[in-house]
Amino acid sequence: ELTVALHYVLNTPVDRLIWDVGHQIYPHKILTNRKLQLRSVRKFGGLSGFPKRQESEYDLYNTGHAGTSISQMIGEAIARDIKKEDYHCFSVIGDASITSGMALEALNHGGHIKTDCVVILNDNDMSISNPVGGVNHYLNQLITSNFYNKSRRLWYKFMAWLPLVGPALRSFSNKFERAMKTIFIPGSFFEDLGFRYIGPIDGHNIELLVEVLSKAKEMKGPILIHVFTQKGKGFKPAESDPTKYHSVSTFNRQDGTFIAKESSKENSNGKIANPKPQKISFSQIVGNTLTDILSRNERAVAITPAMLEGSGLSNLAEMFPKRVFDVGIAEQHAVAMSGALAAGGVIPYLCIYSTFLVRGLDQLIEDVALMNFPVKIIIDRAGCVGPDGETHQGLFDVGFLYGIPNIRIYAPATGSELKSILLQLEHDTMGPIAVRFPKAESLIAELNQELPDVTDIRPEIIGNGRDLAIVSIGVMRENALLLQQQLNRYGIDARVIAVRWLRPIDLEALNSMLDVDAFVFVEDSYRFASGAISLLEQLDSEVKARHIHTFAFPDVPIEHGSREEVFNHYRLSVEMMVDFLIHHSKLKNHITITPVRSIIKN
Repeated sequence: ELTVALHYVLNTPVDRLIWDVGHQIYPHKILTNRKLQLRSVRKFGGLSGFPKRQESEYDLYNTGHAGTSISQMIGEAIARDIKKEDYHCFSVIGDASITSGMALEALNHGGHIKTDCVVILNDNDMSISNPVGGVNHYLNQLITSNFYNKSRRLWYKFMAWLPLVGPALRSFSNKFERAMKTIFIPGSFFEDLGFRYIGPIDGHNIELLVEVLSKAKEMKGPILIHVFTQKGKGFKPAESDPTKYHSVSTFNRQDGTFIAKESSKENSNGKIANPKPQKISFSQIVGNTLTDILSRNERAVAITPAMLEGSGLSNLAEMFPKRVFDVGIAEQHAVAMSGALAAGGVIPYLCIYSTFLVRGLDQLIEDVALMNFPVKIIIDRAGCVGPDGETHQGLFDVGFLYGIPNIRIYAPATGSELKSILLQLEHDTMGPIAVRFPKAESLIAELNQELPDVTDIRPEIIGNGRDLAIVSIGVMRENALLLQQQLNRYGIDARVIAVRWLRPIDLEALNSMLDVDAFVFVEDSYRFASGAISLLEQLDSEVKARHIHTFAFPDVPIEHGSREEVFNHYRLSVEMMVDFLIHHSKLKNHITITPVRSIIKN
């Protein structure tokens, strides 16, 4: 209803309509000529799940991180004023996003410069206030009426003209007006920042929305309209469990039940044949392991910026409500607070997505690393995240972590290694350490075995081939082993060097690459290899000549799709890596079986 009303009132894209985050973007996409494409959303080659400039002129910004829309709206409004043009600037932001530091900074500035703009606060948890009935509705009608606003402007102009008593009367009138609003309208906070507050109003009453938006469009100065909505409105299962339906897979429209993927098939006797091994996500491993740690160690705590469920901490928060801190969409605060917790003698596990850690980069440097505080930075969704796309890909963390002093970096190759390092960090006081892992799964049975030693920085070396060394990073070990097996079929004798400790690097082990004819890197980030190669060059100036290729994502925005589709698109699948290597000039002399493709060509 809110989206329909906005597009009814505004002349987009001439009028600027800016969305925050974009989870609420689907109705907007339907109304802007993308209805027939909607079934392709979040699929490879299909629509993005977020606003995307390349898709439509109606999507003004590529939006994935919260709290940006008000800043962008103010920038658009200032640009309009400088160009002396005439169009309206609106932004839509949720009640979670508006608490982020960036949004509050933008509100503070917008209220100061007094440019014409309208913020729509979509409060779908009613976390700020509830509507106050008839009086509230009457006052909103009054505040948005042309008569009231014209009379108000004339009154204040008249007082400014009055000699002697004018300033005092103006000050009294302003205080009286604000006092009355504070009593009847719960928006004094926004009024104090300089925004005219309207609301709260029913965000599902489309006629009321059109009426209020139409009036607000003609008002002067910065306006904030507070609408309250219900998540999943109109679909009973989603209304009763909005968290479950926040990000969904395929479900039955009639009763809301999720359609589980087929995990096994029954044989003729009705028994399950070839059941798939039970798996657990890396995020769940974090939650379960931290449960063990917090249960026995009262000094251990967990911190997350609005990612309780995604980081596997929901159950942990229920068990330890006073030691699990969801700070909201406030990554800078989360990082700085974690540093202070460590300084105060507490054991902080900061659980954060790779893409969101970028927002706390200043605090990571200034408030953690430079003072060498032992914060445990648990980086979820590192590497390719699949359907969430370019704004959420966790490809940057290795690059910027390498540029920050004192931070050690560990990339587990398996779920058992992840569990082991989390347990090890309970007693680690050497300084900050980052543990990065993708949105992946592990066999549950693997976790019940003896956990591996994660304190040894030496990489695991599998095989002793002299033709090629395959250096893998973290979970890419599995792909490296498959690549090793496939190359062996062609007579290429390869060894795998599986690196977990990205920093510190065991140069002695990497030095073993220098006795092979060639080497490649296999990673799921942006170019870890370049740092390792520069270190190796100090040992052997000819090392670059033996470096064939780095299989990693290119330095361009990575599109959305399943993890498998994205890897295939950027030629990072095992099959494509094999195809590249068997046709490389440095390895052709080792091939004993002619590739089928070459036979067909000839």
